[in-house]
Amino acid sequence: MFETSKDILNLLLGVSVFLVAIWLSWIFYQMGKTLQHINQMMSGFNRAAEAITNLANKVKEKTSSAGAYLAILLKSGQQIIEMIKEKKATKTKRKNTESN
Repeated sequence: MFETSKDILNLLLGVSVFLVAIWLSWIFYQMGKTLQHINQMMSGFNRAAEAITNLANKVKEKTSSAGAYLAILLKSGQQIIEMIKEKKATKTKRKNTESN
């Protein structure tokens, strides 16, 4: 089977090349899996960033419309307070005129 030491050397070189090929295949497979996981994580980060942006836009829209309603409520509240003050003032005038 093995007549010379060159035959053994060729066999060992063949086995070594085969093992290096298997090792490189495994390394490339692991790198591919790692890149796939990184890609999935980046997609998740992008979805999370879009969700946060959408939430911020919705909050911004709600607060701007709430701000408009708040301004209306404040004006109407001031008018109601003025009306109450006027009624109290007229009641105190009536009491003062009745007591004199």
